[in-house]
Amino acid sequence: MDRICDRQTLKAWLTAEKKGLHVKGGGLRIVLRRLAGFEPEVLWHYQKRLRKTEYYLNTGKKIPYAVSRALLNRLSNKYAIHIFPNVFGKGLHIMHVGPILTNANARAGENCSVHMNTAIVAHGHTADAPRLGSDIVIGVGATVLGGVEIADGIAIGAGAVVNKSFTEPGIAIAGVPARKISDNGRAAWNKEHKNT
Repeated sequence: MDRICDRQTLKAWLTAEKKGLHVKGGGLRIVLRRLAGFEPEVLWHYQKRLRKTEYYLNTGKKIPYAVSRALLNRLSNKYAIHIFPNVFGKGLHIMHVGPILTNANARAGENCSVHMNTAIVAHGHTADAPRLGSDIVIGVGATVLGGVEIADGIAIGAGAVVNKSFTEPGIAIAGVPARKISDNGRAAWNKEHKNT
């Protein structure tokens, strides 16, 4: 998985993620909308801090990293979004403000969409954490658990508990425990939600 290791990459990732959140304008307009509680601007504020924290961590800038991590922790506690640095690749799309929890050892590829009340966590006291491909969508209340692998383009249904690997790309999975429910994965989800 690519990481943010220079300013050009940081700028490219931020530009892509700002566009994905449909945040328009800059400066004062964004600050005022964030202070007024507009969800896209709140999420943009969180994601921008997450990506800057990753940049400082990956480039070994210890003091800026410590400051940025403290600011990220404050936002994480305020909005209940606990995404560790370097978990998601470029194009992360947090769908709504609300609880999200990731394990520090979890990894996900590019262009992943995550709904609220989701967890991507280790199982028990093991260090085995999920590995997700690119173009994944994780539905509301879904849990991805343990050292599982999820292929590219998979849509994980709301409330699913994923405790085994799914290596067939482009499918939809759902249920407790999760199982394949259709051949229509992320691509079908994109068509249904193209205006959201």
